[in-house]
Amino acid sequence: GGPHIGYDMVWPMSIMMKAFTSQNDAEIKTCIKMLMDTDAGTGFMHESFHKDNPKKFTRAWFAWQNTLFGELILKLVNEGKVDLLNSIQ
Repeated sequence: GGPHIGYDMVWPMSIMMKAFTSQNDAEIKTCIKMLMDTDAGTGFMHESFHKDNPKKFTRAWFAWQNTLFGELILKLVNEGKVDLLNSIQ
């Protein structure tokens, strides 16, 4: 986060970038799970979410985050990591 949205707010984009750049399947899985668990039940990524309460978020619809998440999933599929994706609960 930062002054724009608050210091206790997490940007899902930062978690996505960690997954994009990681070579460690366990770390990638943790990132994807965290992203899925912090959508506040909406099925969408948000601009940010509160570190202690993902139901407190900014921008209910933020196409940039949703598009980047889709790109991450496609990258993992193209890299043959379908089993990793299917193992996320």
